Amino acid sequence: MAKQFEGPILPFLRLEGSASLPKFRQVQDQLRTAILRGHLRAGTRLPASRILAKELGLSRQTLVRVLENLKAEGYLEARQGAGTFVSTALPRQRPRPRAAHPLGDAPPRLSRIGTLAGKVSAEIDRMEHRPFLPNQPALDRFPFAQWRKCWNAVTRGGKAALGYGDVAGELVLRQRIAEYLALHRRDPCDPEQIIITPGGHAAFTLAALALADPGDGIWFEDPGPVTTSNLFRTLGLNLCSVDVDAEGMDVAGAMARHPDVRLAFVMPSRHHPLGVTLSLPRRLALLEWARTNDAWIIEDDYDSEFRYTARPLEPLQRLDRDGRVLYVGTFAKTLSAGLRLGFLVAPASLLPALRAIRQVSDWCPPTTTQAALAGFIAGGHLDRHLRRARTVYTERRRLMWETMGELLPAGYRRLPAVAGLHLTVRADHSARTEVPETRRALRRQGLLFSPLEPSYQFSEPAVGYLLGFAGVPTPHVVPAVRAFTTVLSEAGPPTESV
Repeated sequence: MAKQFEGPILPFLRLEGSASLPKFRQVQDQLRTAILRGHLRAGTRLPASRILAKELGLSRQTLVRVLENLKAEGYLEARQGAGTFVSTALPRQRPRPRAAHPLGDAPPRLSRIGTLAGKVSAEIDRMEHRPFLPNQPALDRFPFAQWRKCWNAVTRGGKAALGYGDVAGELVLRQRIAEYLALHRRDPCDPEQIIITPGGHAAFTLAALALADPGDGIWFEDPGPVTTSNLFRTLGLNLCSVDVDAEGMDVAGAMARHPDVRLAFVMPSRHHPLGVTLSLPRRLALLEWARTNDAWIIEDDYDSEFRYTARPLEPLQRLDRDGRVLYVGTFAKTLSAGLRLGFLVAPASLLPALRAIRQVSDWCPPTTTQAALAGFIAGGHLDRHLRRARTVYTERRRLMWETMGELLPAGYRRLPAVAGLHLTVRADHSARTEVPETRRALRRQGLLFSPLEPSYQFSEPAVGYLLGFAGVPTPHVVPAVRAFTTVLSEAGPPTESV
């Protein structure tokens, strides 16, 4: 219950005994508000601290602390031998106290980037552990015990790295990543070429900021990942649509339609969302285009660790002899997105610019997390985790693929899935409009997924769904697929666009 007080200034004070805010803070905030609103005018004399403390039920020491804080902020002033007064130095036009909705219904005036981000932002589901969220690893198989040991080894005895660290990331982690790439990608690189980032998108941002100005063009595959295209749009780049077929990006078509661009964004090992691989002739053509046109290639290698018919493919960067490819990897798919760690392997010629931009932006991810991950890799825990994960994912993929083959209703087909963490289901080419209520019905069944249609940002969209299998516990895969196919069967086939 609030207690009301009397006296020259006391009516402006109401103390809540049950409030989480300490009483001295309540008094301080309420006096400040009364002065800002003009209820206590300049030159008003406050009662003596002894009297105020007694009336408010506070110790005199506490009340003196409140008054001294307000004097330091400029709201009160002390006059020798006369007491404490509301400051006469305050301007006549005082700032209003903060309102709950200071802007009312009027939209705020944003920067160009803020405005663009609002226009292109996409709905992103929370990373809940439910079928069939794409690109979600098996969090139920995360090696918590091993990770905890590596974390404790870094933080035990006050050894944690608490400073800013190197703008390119901790050297020990860059060394471990270089060793990992040499072993698993057959792509040796100097640790100095590696920059640690808070995930893949941060690496894309860094590359784009260094190499392109707003208005410059970037080749972007259609269909392609929505969040990445939104990122480049927000940075002011002009997305130039490139078709995708069974051999991946149509490089010849891109050169004919958009010859004068600064960047190309490509997923050569596994295209998202269709899952195709960029053929060798097109890889060579892409590299030759970049060399002759003074252009750059951002290679997104987001989930190559999970290839189920053979070992991971060599990256495009492995073929680069002219220093034109910026290779981006991430630990979001191999371990967890919550670690917020990825990396960029850049040509040596770009490193000074990339480091400079990094220094004036976010500097680097948490150094302690980097050190823990370095120990995790060095201890062989990442390799062991990947071997176990591939075994689990192979079985979950098989169950989803076979069950889909048995139960998928007419009008839909499975796209080949020899790698990655998701399976794409696509409607027949004649279908261009999803049956109303289908998506809501799937969500009511507790199924999370990404629709295929938004990935087609330039051409006629295709109805379909990206269904992640890696994060679905093995016993739940078949029941989840049955629920999914039942909804599609009950909804009927997709229709022609009108």
